[in-house]
Amino acid sequence: MTTKPPITLTPTLDLWEQQKPRESARKHGQFITYRDLGRARTLAKAAESLTLAHGHVRNTAAEFRWRERVQAWDQHLDRMYEATWLEERRKAAESDAKILGAAIGKLAQRLGTLRAEELSPSDFIRLMDVAMRHRRVLFGDPTETIALTGQGGSPLAVHLTEFSEMPPEQRR
Repeated sequence: MTTKPPITLTPTLDLWEQQKPRESARKHGQFITYRDLGRARTLAKAAESLTLAHGHVRNTAAEFRWRERVQAWDQHLDRMYEATWLEERRKAAESDAKILGAAIGKLAQRLGTLRAEELSPSDFIRLMDVAMRHRRVLFGDPTETIALTGQGGSPLAVHLTEFSEMPPEQRR
């Protein structure tokens, strides 16, 4: 059996959609079977699932550019997954902000009525520190600063100076 040249993908369609006019509904169904095998998919598994000869499936996959199309499908699923988790993180941050706001509000209310024997200054400072640290995390502000120092200054600065003095062919 001679193999046909690969199809030209329709630019207005997602790659995993039926590529008319050359891809029939039957051929597209075979592609869907391959696509839906998941990331561990192989042409051999598709051939077995479709009860078709491996060579036939291999030729069909080449003609209809299955590997390129499932790669686009997998990337699409990755984007959907990332968008879902981004939305979940956003909802969690909103919920955390409400809880944090309420906690800080309670602390602020207690400032006026705080009796020295109920809460030590160190306890109050610790509570404020925890609340404010959570607030900084929630808003993406840094909570720590790490400084690297070495004898004669930062080791990074020394390496950058040495790098800048190298000839261009050595910088690669």
